[in-house]
Amino acid sequence: MERAEVERYRLALFGRMVMGVAHEVDNQLSVVLGFSELIQLAAGKEQKVRDGAGKILSAGEKIGAIVHQFSLHVRPHSPSPEPFVPGELIPGILLFSRYDLGRENVIVRPPPEIPQGILHADRRDFGLALLALLFNAAEAMSETGGELSMRVSIDAAGWEFTVSDQGPGIPAGIGEKVFEVGFTTRPGPLHTGMGLPIARHLAGQAGGTLQLANGTGGGCVATIRMPLKARA
Repeated sequence: MERAEVERYRLALFGRMVMGVAHEVDNQLSVVLGFSELIQLAAGKEQKVRDGAGKILSAGEKIGAIVHQFSLHVRPHSPSPEPFVPGELIPGILLFSRYDLGRENVIVRPPPEIPQGILHADRRDFGLALLALLFNAAEAMSETGGELSMRVSIDAAGWEFTVSDQGPGIPAGIGEKVFEVGFTTRPGPLHTGMGLPIARHLAGQAGGTLQLANGTGGGCVATIRMPLKARA
């Protein structure tokens, strides 16, 4: 048996355990938050104590948000299109993924602004498609580092979500091959060649498209375009 198979099994097994771990963390976190609030109430005029308890409470709430968002997106489900606000979805997925995205000297640049509006799609599937593009971009810069940036816009034609990196770009001759299941240019069990095919499939299911192109200044630009109205 090759070592890659061992690592794939490890990832699959720990993926099954994630929900249980998140549940246990949430239980312990409720204790931290509860006692932080009690300390604030009991501190009276002791401002340093109140401030310290406030910092604990704030950190605990951030941990809770990360666990909640991660648990929401990792849970298997049947697709169920619904109207949702991208401006509420994107900060959440960036929150729980920023550590992994920011490895190897990769700097993550969130969207400078996210327009107000409604997108009609399965919220978690769309989040998975965006995550696939974000991780693909981060992995492209794993040897050199660089900036990973995301932009969101909307006009009469629909929504546009772009993820740009400063990696080597798409090699000549494999523009469409990167969307074939299992195709990858990077060795190792983490690189399964599934991210881009899944992202395009999920975008297509919601009536959208996914395209890749080399950036004018280098790197790669991945663009998901989504219609304003729900797919009939």
